[in-house]
Amino acid sequence: MLGLKQSDLASKAMMTRSVLLGLEQPGRKHPDKLALTRLRDFLLGEGLIFVEATEAAGEGVRWAQPSGKDWIDLLRIARATLGYTLDELSEKSGVGRYIIARLENPERKRTNEEAARRLRYALFENGAVILAEEANLGAGVRLRSHIKAQS
Repeated sequence: MLGLKQSDLASKAMMTRSVLLGLEQPGRKHPDKLALTRLRDFLLGEGLIFVEATEAAGEGVRWAQPSGKDWIDLLRIARATLGYTLDELSEKSGVGRYIIARLENPERKRTNEEAARRLRYALFENGAVILAEEANLGAGVRLRSHIKAQS
């Protein structure tokens, strides 16, 4: 959501890129607590907040304050939340890879509203919800349902 490369995020959170990559691995057994704390503190300091999972919905992340971002600005974040490539989302939505890439570009000149709606629907159907801005909260993304940890 901050638009940082992994190497830049790792540097700003005071860790190596390999440690950050390790934190992102879904099968990790024992995450580095110091690295998690540094990453959390950096993200909170940049104005993001974590949305806790509930019985009705999964965890997520959003801006702590309204940011003026349109929901279309969060398509890439929602796709990344599900771990989809451009090709995978294209297949699931019927929207071409090139159009998805253009919509995800923060400097896009035009917005294909129909394609954006199809992407939002496909993301929702596959488990990601784009959260609109509220009076006191910024936009964000969360999982549609809580995913229980595997034992």
